[in-house]
Amino acid sequence: MVMRISRPMKRAGTKNEQFKKRVPTALLPILRGKKLAIYLPESTAPDSATYMVTVTLGDMITFSLGAPASRLAKIRHAAALGHVEAFLEAAQRGPEDLSHLEITSLLGEIRKALLAQYEAEPPARHKIVVDDGVEEWSELSEWQEMISDAEVGILTLTPQGRAAAVARVSRIVNLDAFLSTRALVLSEKSYRDLVEGLPATLRRVVETLGQRSHGNYSTDPYAAHYPAWKAKTAAARQRGTEEFVKTFDDLFDRWKAADKRAASTISTWRGYVARFKQFVGHDDPHRVERIDAQRWKDSLIAEGLKKISTTYLAAFNRLYRLALSNSETTGITRNPFDGVKAQQKAVAGTGRLSFTRAEVSLILNAARHETLPHLRWIPWLQAQTGARVAEIAQLWGSMVVTDDDGNHCLHITAAPDGGSLKNVGSERTVPLHPDLIADGFLDFVKSRGKGPLFYGGSKGKAANRLRDDQKHPSKGVSNRVGTWVRGLGITDKRKGPTHSFRHWFKSELPRISKCNILLVNAIQGHSAEGDAAGYYHPETPEMLEAISKLDLKGMADSAPKAEQLADA
Repeated sequence: MVMRISRPMKRAGTKNEQFKKRVPTALLPILRGKKLAIYLPESTAPDSATYMVTVTLGDMITFSLGAPASRLAKIRHAAALGHVEAFLEAAQRGPEDLSHLEITSLLGEIRKALLAQYEAEPPARHKIVVDDGVEEWSELSEWQEMISDAEVGILTLTPQGRAAAVARVSRIVNLDAFLSTRALVLSEKSYRDLVEGLPATLRRVVETLGQRSHGNYSTDPYAAHYPAWKAKTAAARQRGTEEFVKTFDDLFDRWKAADKRAASTISTWRGYVARFKQFVGHDDPHRVERIDAQRWKDSLIAEGLKKISTTYLAAFNRLYRLALSNSETTGITRNPFDGVKAQQKAVAGTGRLSFTRAEVSLILNAARHETLPHLRWIPWLQAQTGARVAEIAQLWGSMVVTDDDGNHCLHITAAPDGGSLKNVGSERTVPLHPDLIADGFLDFVKSRGKGPLFYGGSKGKAANRLRDDQKHPSKGVSNRVGTWVRGLGITDKRKGPTHSFRHWFKSELPRISKCNILLVNAIQGHSAEGDAAGYYHPETPEMLEAISKLDLKGMADSAPKAEQLADA
């Protein structure tokens, strides 16, 4: 049984009372050698000023209360005990991950503490005689040198460099002591973020104190840069306990409810979660450690899986980041997947390839002889738009529109019955190629009415979605088109039976029409690269002029035989 000491103690050789409290054995490996700072009242007055006591942690937390047995010693002991217990509770909970806003708030607290300490009596400036004359010197000059040295340490991007940076500015601010006064134990990432933001904040303090030393006490322009720090009290943590996520399914449902998710993404990520639960052998996201994430990453690599960082690991990073941004209701204060990556280089000979012109000709010619609408029209629509097959497969008759200039167009947008687009930039209006109109595409659209063009039976009925993770029926249409293309003899696994149309279009349109790449991106629904490109909005006639130079009819008429394609 560990004895809990909760009253002032005597120490031989001094009249002053001592504070003593044992550090829990389980926390010793974490806390031994760290600095703990505690503010104690100078007097018994309710509004008494305070002074700081700093102690290096070992088996016991021990320091003098600076007063013999008295009411003052009891008040100081009570203040110290409350702070020490709050600090040990924070250490027991484990390192906290703070948001960027919270890190900025903490930096603001450092700034306020330094100004409160020095603003009334800023470091004085002195005139000193040097070989070349008289120079002005102040302690702030030394501060600037310390800050510059700290920046050099931080630029090494190593824990050793950051530790050196913290040590260099310790005469200005003892960072570990500062955190302990707020009962904060930060995760490695949050501590790194705090250290990296420290030099800029200290330079602002130096600038303000320099103005004060010259008698300028005008409003500090940097005060508004830092949001107020909101300490997470024990009561605040307790209030959210009932709402904390308890299982991975709880966490997954939080992510799913945060925004509209594509059914395919929900289905895929649910599979990732199921695999991870089986790997770690439990269903508690709070129990996951960084070593678990690393071991899982290694096991996925051992399976020979590809793109692990952008699939499996990216999914869990997203789930935990969402949980962290809502930590007061999820109860999750760290992301064990942060920084865990599979170092997999792209292997030559595995990248996606474009269709050749001969292959596109073969597909268009074969499609012209089909009677099923999705096989007849989807390949032609892809060839003239470079669109994703899912965007075409979920088209409705109501999405075939006429613009102000009388051009017939496809308004590519989310389907009314739940079919989604990849991103915001995917929504666009693209004119129809004259060859599709000449071949009777508009007559086909008229026969289907306002509803779905390629699913929903003969009457084009909208989908009746039962679950949010049930895939849209257009997905089946897309798959059938892909299977059909493979049946034409295009079997190269590096060529997506539908997606390689996008690669072909990206290369063919600018070659044939001499148009710029921004126009191609706008037609295809590729996100703009950079803010400036986002301001480019081409008109329909400009698109039509470029698209019309693709001789789709001529390509279909000159299509090679399947056996000729194989020989080629």
